Amino acid sequence: MCLIPINISKFWLLILPAVLAALNCKGQDERKRPPAIDPGWVYFNSRDGYCKTPFGAVPAGATINMRFLAKEGSLQSVALQVVKTTIFGNNQSAAHANYGSFPMEKQGLTNGQDIFEASFALNDPCLYGYYFKLTGAVGETGSYCNNTTAVQVPNVQIRGTGGLGELIASDKAVAYYTLTVYDPGLQMPAWTQDMVIYCIFPDRFKNGNKSNDPVVGVRKFYGAKNIEFHTNWCDPEPYVPGDGKSDSEYCNDFYGGDLDGIIQKLDYIRDLGANVIYINPIFQAPSNHKYDTQDYLTIDEGFGTLDTFKNLVAESKKRGLRIILDTSLNHCGSDSIYMDRYGKYHSNGAFENEKINTNSPYAEWFEWNRNARTPDRMYSQWANPTLAKLREVDSYKNFAYRGKNSVMKYWLSLGIAGWRMDVTPWKSDDFWRDWRKELKKDYPDCLTIAEAWFDASKYFTGDMYDSTMNYIFRAAALNFARGGSVSSTTEALEMLRENYPKPVFHVLMNLVSSHDVPRALFELGYKKYGATNYIEMRKRLLLCFALQFTYPGAPAIYYGDEVGMTGGADPMNRGPYPWKEDGGNYGDFSLIDSVKKLSRLRRENPALIAGDLRMLPGDKNILAYERMDGKSRIVVAMNNAHEPKTFRADNGRPGWKILADGAGDSVSTGDNGDFIIQPAGYLVLKAN
Repeated sequence: MCLIPINISKFWLLILPAVLAALNCKGQDERKRPPAIDPGWVYFNSRDGYCKTPFGAVPAGATINMRFLAKEGSLQSVALQVVKTTIFGNNQSAAHANYGSFPMEKQGLTNGQDIFEASFALNDPCLYGYYFKLTGAVGETGSYCNNTTAVQVPNVQIRGTGGLGELIASDKAVAYYTLTVYDPGLQMPAWTQDMVIYCIFPDRFKNGNKSNDPVVGVRKFYGAKNIEFHTNWCDPEPYVPGDGKSDSEYCNDFYGGDLDGIIQKLDYIRDLGANVIYINPIFQAPSNHKYDTQDYLTIDEGFGTLDTFKNLVAESKKRGLRIILDTSLNHCGSDSIYMDRYGKYHSNGAFENEKINTNSPYAEWFEWNRNARTPDRMYSQWANPTLAKLREVDSYKNFAYRGKNSVMKYWLSLGIAGWRMDVTPWKSDDFWRDWRKELKKDYPDCLTIAEAWFDASKYFTGDMYDSTMNYIFRAAALNFARGGSVSSTTEALEMLRENYPKPVFHVLMNLVSSHDVPRALFELGYKKYGATNYIEMRKRLLLCFALQFTYPGAPAIYYGDEVGMTGGADPMNRGPYPWKEDGGNYGDFSLIDSVKKLSRLRRENPALIAGDLRMLPGDKNILAYERMDGKSRIVVAMNNAHEPKTFRADNGRPGWKILADGAGDSVSTGDNGDFIIQPAGYLVLKAN
């Protein structure tokens, strides 16, 4: 017989009852716990007209109808949970306040599925979220909510694209579907409906007047620091510290572009098909980008004079072109008349000679840190010490947008058509509500454009903005043109169509390049002028252009993209336009004709401007959609593969006219509606 040592036997005698009890409890818990709801039993798709009407964003007070489907007898109840959503900052976080619970009533069967229905109205314009709380036949619970699909946009996080959702455990955090409820009176200025926007970084577009070129040793950067000047306009790469060509400062190198240069090229811009010019800041400022404003009411001396600006507006108007200006109301330059950090202006600045001046009329515009040991840390700043943050106090609001001669209204009175606002999310929603009210009161036809890189639905309820720079569109377009997943591109585009009010959706600033991101050609893979992959990358850039000009919204061409300019992150995306008369020896001017053709195609087919949109079945490489109005129906199909692909238009319906063939050699294979689309090619078809 084997004897167990006494110390071990005592140990087991002590713990055995507890172990047995725990095992027994666990078994009882498992027997009591109801089974999970099977995801295959339930269905809701926010873009399916059977599940939700009206589609997408809705005017306040409109009746919203929801249907949720479940396998017959599998659910006891479905309750629609609605919250009010508040987005903070640059989409870093959100808060959801319970708004109401709407029990859904069982209303018969369809194809072996119970139909749960609810109808309701939301009377307050704002951003809402919703999901469904489910109780199963034997007490099991779950939540059906938005998916967690990601959209890859620089600097922000976007998850949840709408459409098909996900069933999750009831104790898990839900991803809310977005429901934008907007003011029924929301409408866009009539002139915006056919916008084609040309975007200009003024120092790099065209030097039209060398007499106002910044002079090294005369014009200063911050404090007593010198500027730099490119004597060769066609030096394709701006200076950066460490490149062996420049000093240790960023953003202090100039090329000499100016307003006269824009005036000289107005015919060129118009002939491209543009009717709006968006210009990065032109007010007096030390840097080449001008977001560090020195004086909001003065044209930068390197760009011209007030008379030059007035001439630009007048000459643009003669050609049917409108001007949209750009500035930041979030921050100004520390080297400005409002701070006068370096004692240059004797303007009674709030930080004159690096001392806090409480007697300054601008003192309350800034937030101070009186215990700081260095001047750089004595005031609140945005990104770096050159940019001083501006507080939302009444005296500043009066100066910025309330007064008759405020910054916003002064330039509107001189004939501009609207404003693009830099770093929009860093000002409060209440600030923008007051701002919009003031601008629209005196200038109801002005267009207001946000800089929001995330889903900007919160700005589009009727009390803040009309449009935004559409970086989500850019992400979708580049993903497709690079050969990425068509489903990812479609999900991002459909998210916008669903979440944004229809009037907004048709005036979005649909860009693929800008002054803040690498140019489209660079992102596609053409990293350096003269690289051997240009022909292939050119085709893929044309896919981006085709999407811009045939999809709802305003095509936005960043200067130089139309001649094959490339460049990486800021400042390499801000190279000089290679005008031939200025010695330009890079770029591809044959692209201009392709842009003109697409612009003409859009102009001659109103369905491509204001027509409804429906995505069509394609495959992993074919992106297809149709545009429809009361008079015509147009189908667009694009192939991002490296081999030809067959596309069947309208399931074989014959009778199509080819409006555009991006590859130049796509062919119909017969009368059944089949077309072969060449690699990186596109087709635009019109139903006969």
